[in-house]
Amino acid sequence: MSLKHLFLFLTLVVAATAVNAKNFYRFKDSNGRLVVKDYLPNSALKSGYEVVNESGRLIERVSPMMTDEEKQAERVRQEKLAEQQAKERKARLHDRMLLRQYRTIDDIKRTEENQTASLQINISILQGHNKTLEKKLTDLQSSAADFERKGKAVPKSILSQIDATKEQVNENHASIARYNSQVKTIEEQFKNDLVRFKELQAMRMVEQYAQDQRSVPTATKVLCENSRSCERSWKLAQIFAHENASNKLEIVTDSLIISSKPRSDEQLGLSITRIPAKEDSMQIVLEVQCNDSDAGKELCGSNTISQLKQEFIDYISQSDS
Repeated sequence: MSLKHLFLFLTLVVAATAVNAKNFYRFKDSNGRLVVKDYLPNSALKSGYEVVNESGRLIERVSPMMTDEEKQAERVRQEKLAEQQAKERKARLHDRMLLRQYRTIDDIKRTEENQTASLQINISILQGHNKTLEKKLTDLQSSAADFERKGKAVPKSILSQIDATKEQVNENHASIARYNSQVKTIEEQFKNDLVRFKELQAMRMVEQYAQDQRSVPTATKVLCENSRSCERSWKLAQIFAHENASNKLEIVTDSLIISSKPRSDEQLGLSITRIPAKEDSMQIVLEVQCNDSDAGKELCGSNTISQLKQEFIDYISQSDS
């Protein structure tokens, strides 16, 4: 027999063996004992089983059949998972939009002012109109009272004007309330955007620190190891900002502290951000802002700022005694 024919013969033998090979089913019976059979009972479908070959090697593991309640629970779990993934995708898109659209906090504030400006103008116009209407209403009511004092019937024209004026005042109040609600919604959205923008900036700075600490000369960071120490450090960071920022604190949240920006060469603005790190730890990042002038830049590069940054590290890292 030639080598070619021998190879073909062996291939056919192996194929025939594979076809004739028998699988077995391994599962636990009603008493909890592990059994192996060459057929699959209905009870094994419910409890789950393993497919093994003649040598006992595992070929496939089949999970137990789910009950109707388990199927419903799994559907709910998958729906919640899909919803959470959609939220995360939306949040990532929003983060990219923030970093692409804005460069500084002032950019966000200017955009907010632009979006609320027309609403504020409408509110001002309506408030002015209401003052005029209220004066008109007072005059009409006074005129009606004169007729009543004289024992005369109040003319229908005056009564109609009083009703129409009251209706217009109420409509204006409703419009003012609607505009104020829109302003509040916009302000809340921009506040959230500002906080998130600063968090993203702080994350970038931490990444830059990992590569080259010299790339962020006006910022410094502190790592707190667990939730308890981080909460204490964050409270101390707020006190530090209150005592060392030249102007008032504009924003104080669970993750962001921002003071008003400096208005002169000797003033300092502080921004402190808390961002998650590994496990329970946090990174607290301090940024120092100086006036946009040569003197301000000199101040931010001075030993005074270096000392302030070290004081910040020492202050919020102090142990709870």
